[in-house]
Amino acid sequence: MDNHPHIKVQLMPLLHQAEKLRKKYRFYNTGSNLIILIFVLGIFFLPLFTYLNNEWITEMTRDGFGATFQFFFILYWAFYFIFMIRANRLGIKFKKIESEVLPSVLDKLISNLKFNPQKQITSDAITKSQLMPTYSQVPGTKDKHQKAYNMSAGLVSGKIGNTSVAMGDVKIINQSIFGSYFMYIPLFTHLYFVYSYLRPWFSKNHSVDQIGHSFMGMFAIIDFNKKFNGHTVVLPDRLEKRIGYLAKTIQSLKLNRSQLVNLEHTGFEEEFVVYSTDQIEARYILSIALMERIVTLKRKVNRPIMLSFIDDKLYMAIQHPDGFFSLPQNKNLITSNAFELFLENISNAIGIVEYLDLNTKIWKT
Repeated sequence: MDNHPHIKVQLMPLLHQAEKLRKKYRFYNTGSNLIILIFVLGIFFLPLFTYLNNEWITEMTRDGFGATFQFFFILYWAFYFIFMIRANRLGIKFKKIESEVLPSVLDKLISNLKFNPQKQITSDAITKSQLMPTYSQVPGTKDKHQKAYNMSAGLVSGKIGNTSVAMGDVKIINQSIFGSYFMYIPLFTHLYFVYSYLRPWFSKNHSVDQIGHSFMGMFAIIDFNKKFNGHTVVLPDRLEKRIGYLAKTIQSLKLNRSQLVNLEHTGFEEEFVVYSTDQIEARYILSIALMERIVTLKRKVNRPIMLSFIDDKLYMAIQHPDGFFSLPQNKNLITSNAFELFLENISNAIGIVEYLDLNTKIWKT
């Protein structure tokens, strides 16, 4: 952290370029997303509006309102395409500057990690991690396993100490819900569609860039220091904080998860819920020391964290509303602490191996 001011000074020319683009990109991107949001809400409330104003709509149609409506509809979408095309072009330029900033930052923080803007965390790795929610699939669907797609590129890989690490920026679309039994619930698809577009506007853990995506942030694959055969998944325990003792009853229903594991660590249990294929192995993996480190890491990053332990590897996802390798778009990059927050995110990610003491090998081959 001590050399962060020097890093900002050295990268100031790039940050000035990025700031000019950021303002324009945010304007056009927010505008295009707002236009889509209005359209989605319009579709959702149109049946109710038509039902309550049927006579008025009939009279307006007779008076030639239909032609006026068509003109307005064409103009509406013309504005959308103008905003969308402009946002895409500015976004490409903004990402190009980001891809120049990140390697410089990594070189100054840790030289063992290299950034490749063309590579990405694969969909197979995301699915294998079991961190994204799954849904009971309808028999006969093409694939009964979760389908998760990463729409973002950028991968940092290398070694921290003796531990191999790969971490990337992810923007995930979870397709498993579309082949599930939920899709047979009346109006569910409409409500889910509206929810996915409304949520980023009202949640501090999401941004308008996340519209249409189930998760956005950092995804890491790290060599773990213990051997195990099954899998253990650690998720944020939102139910525990909201409904207390009833949470365990609901969580024990599993909903496509493995066995619920109750651990003897009050601080950890308040923050996380654990599922595993093997109760004993879960306790072997999640030692008291590791649970304490995970809680400390959660409090340090102050963001939702998910972890899974599969095939001798640790999979970790940390939610970042603006993206992990992305410069914050809601703050001025020159006059605010936006760049410092960006550096802190990178430093915290690099520090995961140290925070969790993953360089200490329990078993040696």
